[in-house]
Amino acid sequence: MTNEPQDREPVFNVPPATVYLVVAIIGVHLLLTVTTPETLNWVYNSFSFRPAIISALLDQPSVDGLLHILITLNSHMFLHHDWGHMALNTGMLLAFGSMTERRFGAVRFLILYFLSGWFGAFVEYFVADPNADIVLYGASGAVFGAMGATMIVLLPRYRMRGVFTMIAVLLGLNLLIGATPLGSLLVGPGAGIAWIAHIAGFSMGLLIAIIYSGARSSFR
Repeated sequence: MTNEPQDREPVFNVPPATVYLVVAIIGVHLLLTVTTPETLNWVYNSFSFRPAIISALLDQPSVDGLLHILITLNSHMFLHHDWGHMALNTGMLLAFGSMTERRFGAVRFLILYFLSGWFGAFVEYFVADPNADIVLYGASGAVFGAMGATMIVLLPRYRMRGVFTMIAVLLGLNLLIGATPLGSLLVGPGAGIAWIAHIAGFSMGLLIAIIYSGARSSFR
């Protein structure tokens, strides 16, 4: 007796844009673990998003300054504090990025992802102490954007009440961890959690997903 081959769902079924982002983040982190301390410091000083530096560049705008802002808006999303920070962000990206990309497609997902990361960084810039040289890095703002978009993706299944409950829980945990001493215990001395950037990224992702969903409905 013979059986016809059956199509099977792949075990690791992650859409391409999400995979490429995760690979890029892991690749950058791997390279930074094998570089010299001097190069490591240069990378974080040059490619993190630093509100004090951004403020100085905007006070005296120039082509080079605007280029630096554009570069660091993107590059800071590929730098991470340690393996735990990187693993947490890539894990959430695999989960929430996959759902968002499957719903809206690769191009729209990437637009949402990067705009959420940019918005989170700029909100952090506006609320940061101008006298403090804060160094912002990590994909969290963009990942929270994908998380916010996922709330819209899940809306047909969980309805408005369920989605609002999930939003309240996620943002409540973010506030608890980021705005209390608990965050310092998790990340260790010398670092903090940019919970404001997280909320800003989440809000931007949620808004863009609503716009995407409205556009999809209008063409039906």
